[in-house]
Amino acid sequence: MNLSPAFLPEGILFDLDGTLVDSFGPIHSSFQAVLDALSIDRTLSRKEMLSIVGTSLRDSLRCILPEEKADEGVLLFRSHYNRIVLDQTYPLPGAEEILERLARRGVPAGIVTNKKGDAARRIAEHLDFRRKLACVLGEGDGFPEKPAPDMLLEALRILGTSPGRTLFVGDSPYDFGAARAAGVPIVLLPTGTHSEEELRTLDPDFFFSDLKHFCQWIEQLSQGIPPEGT
Repeated sequence: MNLSPAFLPEGILFDLDGTLVDSFGPIHSSFQAVLDALSIDRTLSRKEMLSIVGTSLRDSLRCILPEEKADEGVLLFRSHYNRIVLDQTYPLPGAEEILERLARRGVPAGIVTNKKGDAARRIAEHLDFRRKLACVLGEGDGFPEKPAPDMLLEALRILGTSPGRTLFVGDSPYDFGAARAAGVPIVLLPTGTHSEEELRTLDPDFFFSDLKHFCQWIEQLSQGIPPEGT
């Protein structure tokens, strides 16, 4: 996507897991709880867990369960996850700072995630993110999951911003695909499910090592310094 040197985002949308928060501990625990409950003799490694998340929960479970067990697996996963998620989910470094700065500057922000929408809103509320966000959209809110663009387009409508001047910040090819389909510039961070090498291969509009560096860049933009490649 060709961006003007005078580019300044009107709004910023974020993925949740691996972008704003680290909730991979309870996700890993919940996948293992499903395997144990269904008497499947398998110990899921963290690396294996990271390789299957990012899409819908049912599709993730289909990677480790027989097809006929996927629906039962969804119920088992959510039951276990909902009991532990708030105690084991933490903001990633820079998450609180970037949301606070955007709120102070009046730049609307939102979350677009493939996590269940109700769970995402619970996390946002628990971490005191919710009051700084115009929307939190996820699975079950009436839109297909990323990489479909529908949730992003709905979030743009809520924020009242245009696709070409709204950034989407994520950590996966699903985020990249949704952004491209929606015509939204994409920022990728290697803080979640995929490595720097994998993400740079996608040729995102911007790449930062973490949210802290992204926040510094946003501050520079607000001071009139044009964006540079990263």
